[in-house]
Amino acid sequence: MDTHEREMLDRCYPVDEDIALQRRIWRFERIGWYALVIVVALTLCGLFSHGALSSATATSSAKDLVVEYERFHRSGAVNPMIIHSRGVPGQTHTVFISEDMLEGFSIDSMQPQPVGSTGSRQGLRLRLMGDSQGESALYLAWRSDGVGVVKSEIAIDGGGKVSLTQFIYP
Repeated sequence: MDTHEREMLDRCYPVDEDIALQRRIWRFERIGWYALVIVVALTLCGLFSHGALSSATATSSAKDLVVEYERFHRSGAVNPMIIHSRGVPGQTHTVFISEDMLEGFSIDSMQPQPVGSTGSRQGLRLRLMGDSQGESALYLAWRSDGVGVVKSEIAIDGGGKVSLTQFIYP
């Protein structure tokens, strides 16, 4: 019997040892270390905030509305959203943000300021001025309120709409 095999036998002296139990504990520790490494890797990839797993882009079927947003938020944190919309060149067009989005988030800042806005029970309508090609970009900073899944819609009048699913961590 070699040294390693002798080390793996139960002993009574100088201390009682249950090697079978000790091996199960070591296996549990290794699994814990692997799980910890996986959580750290997912965190670095953006599962809990900004990053490749969190960043998303939603495009309407008519390609007249593109929304760049974060899928994962932390409660109370501020996250960016960019809404690219296209309407008639040189005229205003209206972007609609659903009530569900406004219940899960509050607007911290909005650049550029819309030409006009109207709030109702259904949501928020923002009138934006298009450039010479009819395109506009609206930069929003959202502060997340609450915890859980938020499903919402953003639409452009007379055009497409996109559905967003976001998760707010505590």
